[in-house]
Amino acid sequence: MALDAEPIAGPSTAPLVPGPSAYHESSQFRHWRYSPAQLDKIRGELNQKSVEVVARNQELEKEAQISLGHEFTAPPPASTYLSVTDELLLLHFYISQASKICRGGFGLPEVVESTAISYLKRFYLKNSVMEWHPKVIMPTCLFLAAKTTNYPVPIDVFVQKIAKLQPSDVLDTEFLVAQSLAFEFWVRGAEKALRGWGLEFQEQPTLNLDLLQQSLPAASAHLSASRGTDAEFLYSPSQIALACWYRASPGLVEGFLEWRYGSYRPSGDTQGIGGETRNGIDSAGQSGTSTPVPIPQEEQNEDTKMVDEQNREKIVYGMEKERLLQVVAEITALIDRVEEVEIKKVKEVDKRLKACTNPEKVVGTAL
Repeated sequence: MALDAEPIAGPSTAPLVPGPSAYHESSQFRHWRYSPAQLDKIRGELNQKSVEVVARNQELEKEAQISLGHEFTAPPPASTYLSVTDELLLLHFYISQASKICRGGFGLPEVVESTAISYLKRFYLKNSVMEWHPKVIMPTCLFLAAKTTNYPVPIDVFVQKIAKLQPSDVLDTEFLVAQSLAFEFWVRGAEKALRGWGLEFQEQPTLNLDLLQQSLPAASAHLSASRGTDAEFLYSPSQIALACWYRASPGLVEGFLEWRYGSYRPSGDTQGIGGETRNGIDSAGQSGTSTPVPIPQEEQNEDTKMVDEQNREKIVYGMEKERLLQVVAEITALIDRVEEVEIKKVKEVDKRLKACTNPEKVVGTAL
């Protein structure tokens, strides 16, 4: 992100006090918000630690097999172990598979898909691919997300939709996933915010409704693509949703922001130009008052260029239009970098993974 030199956002240690919106009071904001530098550090340290653990356990497995008089396979060379890039490649592949299974296999609503993918990405901020293969964890995340979003699927029906999956594969790892999520199951995705912005756009007196309707499918597609990025760890749902609209139709968003900032009145003045009442969207992407709300210190230097306290309420959405467009540009850049995963590369990484998986997690090993 652009503000690398300033204090970075991260898991909040602030006391539980009322925040400016439901999103800012959530565990998602308090415990699952990071900066790019923090994400790189977390993944790098986790990968290094996992390589050390696997290498040590490979040697222990070798010694155990020798003591039992069994044949053994020599531990793999250092070059075999997966890098952070390799782990992310596998993760992104199984994110795409989660979307296909959720939509095509079960016909579940979008909230289940977005929640399952969030669970999967959060899990691999606490665990390595070399410890737990995504082909096992992904179905468990999907099964758990269906329950936590009130669209439960019976386990016997669930496993029928995924080849070679047994009920025990899901049930044996369900607590592990829940524990890795710190039992924080609530996820605020950007799908509601996307619809919220659509309603907000319609408040313009000169809206091109045809353009809005034509842009919606593309905006939804960009939202789906955004789930393959780290956007949810870096930005609020409403910012991600606005970026998806912008990626679909820059003119639509720029025209709206020009009108919104031009017609905005501070708190206490709810009458816009011509006496019309304006409803806004808060930083969580929910319909509500257009009065901007203070942003906690944890977020100020990460995704907002805040004005001083005296003038804050004079700025719609709590930031200048130029800064908001900068945030939108950062998110669209993330979305534009999403590429279709090459199956050939996935197979190559998966083949190496078989040789460098922690033997403690493999059925039939001496450990």
